[in-house]
Amino acid sequence: MQTDNRIKTIQIIGNARLGGVASCLLNYMRHADLERFRFDFVTYGPSPFDEAAHAADPRARIFTIPPFEKNPLGAMRALKKIFGEEDYFAAHSHMTTLSAFALPPAAAAGIPLRICHAHSAFDKHSDHYAVKKLLRPFAAAKANRLMACSRHAAENLFKKRANEAYILKNAVDVSRFSCTEAERAEIKRALGIQEPLALFTGRFVYQKNLPFLLKAFASAAARRPMTLALLGDGKEKEALEAEAAKLGVGGRVRLLPPADPAPWYKAADVFCLPSRYEGLGMSAIEAQAAGTPCILSDAVPQEADVTGGCTFLPAKTDADAHRWGEAMANAAGRIENGADKVRAAGYDLEQAGRLLTDYYAAQAQALLPQK
Repeated sequence: MQTDNRIKTIQIIGNARLGGVASCLLNYMRHADLERFRFDFVTYGPSPFDEAAHAADPRARIFTIPPFEKNPLGAMRALKKIFGEEDYFAAHSHMTTLSAFALPPAAAAGIPLRICHAHSAFDKHSDHYAVKKLLRPFAAAKANRLMACSRHAAENLFKKRANEAYILKNAVDVSRFSCTEAERAEIKRALGIQEPLALFTGRFVYQKNLPFLLKAFASAAARRPMTLALLGDGKEKEALEAEAAKLGVGGRVRLLPPADPAPWYKAADVFCLPSRYEGLGMSAIEAQAAGTPCILSDAVPQEADVTGGCTFLPAKTDADAHRWGEAMANAAGRIENGADKVRAAGYDLEQAGRLLTDYYAAQAQALLPQK
């Protein structure tokens, strides 16, 4: 056991390999008051996240457990053992409905602050909808504080308790994404982009509705020569490659491994997020900070449009795909002062970086005996 006199928090994030939750948490950790607080993590296995977390704090501990989705009882037993190793003040579950399994061991261990954090929303079109609906009433049963990435996510998960939720925005390092037109032109040359570029960043999974995006892009490319870049990874990768070839746009679609998205946001002419459901859509905030106009599905919360540069369209039918294709082909111009508008909306880490540890500090004042 490490000797560490800081207030200890443990962040339960599950799959840290991909996705916006791990990225958002790292953003807050890098700007947190790490002299007073320690962030430990619970994940499903080793990933590049581990190196990034240790770069922020070499003393952070990273534990692995079985996936809640496959072995909930085994995961709960593993958590019980972890919680017994150190005197944690906070157990912060970023597992949304799966917090129903993550937080009972924390309550049994007597951890004073137990947070259920809603990072996404779901409806009847979501994957595993029946399971999520079943777990929803129990997600926050053992939490004594609620948190969400947006008002929409809070209302979706917590229902009548939504007003109790502290809204912690998915803040980003705006300075990394903003650029001038001269810088943008140079980045496009460096990336080898000569045609108008449509972009998606994130996981290649059911939630993101990428087969629909390929169909929409085929419609767009028939109107105007374009390139589509899909930056990320996931279990649908091979199926997406096959679908692009089937649609006759395989030569125009670039499936790229996970990498720093900032240059791609700057190079893109339009950012696309056709998700079946979202808690907010962090990638849309990043794209807007780069000045890139966005086309978002109508399942993405309106809260994601912080610049006025987003178009919301349904993303279900073939007719919808043609509407997306027309919007992608006709995308032009940039969001004026996008970075400034993102800052003004409260999504800049420069301003919001310490909000998480400020929240922990306030809860410590309320929950811990004062000397």
